[in-house]
Amino acid sequence: MLTLSLVILAVVCTLGVTLLVLNLSAAGKHIKYQIRTTYGVRDPQFKNVMGQLLGPPLIDGNQVTGLLNGDEIFPAMLAAIREAKKTICFETYIYWSGSIGKEFADALCERSTKGVKVHVLLDWLGSNKIDEELLVEMREAGVEVERYRPLRWYNLARMNHRTHRKLLVIDGQVGFTGGVGIADVWLGNAESPEHWRDSHFRLEGPAVAQMQAAFMDNWIKTKSRVHHEAEYFPLLKPAGEMFAQVFKSSSREGSESVRLMYLLSIASAEESILLASSYFVPDDLAVKTLVAAKKRGVDIQILVPGRHTDEPLVRRASRGR
Repeated sequence: MLTLSLVILAVVCTLGVTLLVLNLSAAGKHIKYQIRTTYGVRDPQFKNVMGQLLGPPLIDGNQVTGLLNGDEIFPAMLAAIREAKKTICFETYIYWSGSIGKEFADALCERSTKGVKVHVLLDWLGSNKIDEELLVEMREAGVEVERYRPLRWYNLARMNHRTHRKLLVIDGQVGFTGGVGIADVWLGNAESPEHWRDSHFRLEGPAVAQMQAAFMDNWIKTKSRVHHEAEYFPLLKPAGEMFAQVFKSSSREGSESVRLMYLLSIASAEESILLASSYFVPDDLAVKTLVAAKKRGVDIQILVPGRHTDEPLVRRASRGR
C-alpha cells in the first residue's frame, strides 16, 4: 500500500513539474549575441529595421497623449467609450469588481443599448475577481463578453499563456494602451500605497489600425471570427506629427518582439534613455547593451518601484541586478 502511494505521489509530482516547465518555457528563437548598430534612432535605417523585424511599420501622422495614473487615465477612457458611435473593442488582463469596474460596465452597457457594437475580451485568470453579476449585466445589455483561454484539462500546458494586452479601440479611430487594468487599486494619483502608479497612452492616427489588429488577433483565437468592416478599420487620416508602431507578441508568436524592440532601441540611442518598469530584471544581454550605451555617452535614467510594490520578490531580484 505504501509503495503504491509513493508511486502515485511520484507521478503527481512529475506531472506537476512537467506542467510548470511547459508553462514557463518560451517558444521560438532567442537572441544571444549583443546587437551592435552603426546608425542612430534618427537614421531612416532605424525606422526601416523596426518595421521589418517587428511586423507593422513605424508610421507617421499620429497623435500620442500620455496619461498618468487613474485620475487622468480612467476619465479619458470613459469619455471615449461614452462618445462611441459604431464600435468598441476592449481587451484587458485585469478586470475586477469595484467602483471603477461598475462604471466601465455601465458605460459599455449604455453604448450597447444605443446600437454600438461592443466587444469585451477578458483574460480568464486576470478577471477572476469580477462578480458574475457584472458579466450577466453586460451580456443582457448586448455586450459581447468573452474570457480568454479558460482553464480546461486539454490546455493545462498553456495555463500560463495569458493575454496581458490592455487595449481599448473606439470606432477604429481612437485607441488606448498602457499598463492600467480595470480595478480600484488604480484609482487616484498614486498618493498612497493603496493607489498604484501607472502610465497609459491615448492614440489617434493611422497606427490605431495596428492596435485594432492586435485586438482582432486574440478575438479570432477566442471567437474564430474576424470583424473587418469599415466601422472597425476605417481609412485613417493623419492626426498629428508623431511616428508610432503598435506590434503584438505572445508566448507562442513573436515572443522575442518586445525584447528585440528594447535591444534595438537601446543600441541605437544617441542622447538619452528613459526607462520605467514595474518589474525590472534585465538579463545579461540587456545589461551589456545598456552599459555599451552608457559608455558611448548616452544619459540613462531608470525608474523602478520603491518599497511599495505588489511583487516584493521581483523587487529584490531587480535590486540584486
